[in-house]
Amino acid sequence: MRRANSLRGSWLLLFSLVALAAVGTIAWSQPSASKAPTADFRFTPSNADNNTPVVFDASLSKSPNGKIVKYEWDFDGDGKYDDTRTTALDEKLFDKSGNVRVILRVTDDKGATGTVSKYIKINEAVVVIRRTITTSTKSNKVSAGQTFRVQVQMTLNKTINGLGLDEDLPQGWTMREVNNGGGSLKKSQLQWLWPQQIKSGTVIAVIYDVFVPKTVKTGNVALVGKLTSFSPRFLIKVVGDTTVQVV
Repeated sequence: MRRANSLRGSWLLLFSLVALAAVGTIAWSQPSASKAPTADFRFTPSNADNNTPVVFDASLSKSPNGKIVKYEWDFDGDGKYDDTRTTALDEKLFDKSGNVRVILRVTDDKGATGTVSKYIKINEAVVVIRRTITTSTKSNKVSAGQTFRVQVQMTLNKTINGLGLDEDLPQGWTMREVNNGGGSLKKSQLQWLWPQQIKSGTVIAVIYDVFVPKTVKTGNVALVGKLTSFSPRFLIKVVGDTTVQVV
């Protein structure tokens, strides 16, 4: 009888331990932690200079738990994100040359983040040129009959002889010169000329106002320009702001 009672007690103890273990497993089980997305990007072209827009494509980035909803770009490696997009593509003109660190941070729809950084090489252009368009709104929108301002800034990295800037406006649009930057304007051709020698390191700013005709149709309108030199010889497309939207 003692042996039977002992066996009965052993089975009861074993059953209790198994039940306790099962209950413990259910009580303390936790879902696996959300995995961070993997950030990655490519860029083209690989041999850009200061006047060549670099296109960044972050579609290589992946999230194992969902989808990526935000792309943040730090284009100078200072830890501050300069641009935020909801799509994978971005574009950037680099004012400085040399090896530039670019950082991408992606965020998925669960709030998890992933980061990657790469170095890209920016070749020094003979002249760094930028066009800036200023309208009454921040989105470069204008209405028929309005005026907007254009500034073309040129930073010379070499001494140049015989510099010329050509800007082309749509037919029927007119302009008024605000600052010639030391050049001579041929208004009929919308061309500024600097026949003298200009030293490396010089910064030139040409500013003019553009009058939008009252009869112009709505839509995007392009401004096209080029910079040329006699020595050294080159032709550089004016980059920066290139369109206004007539609304």
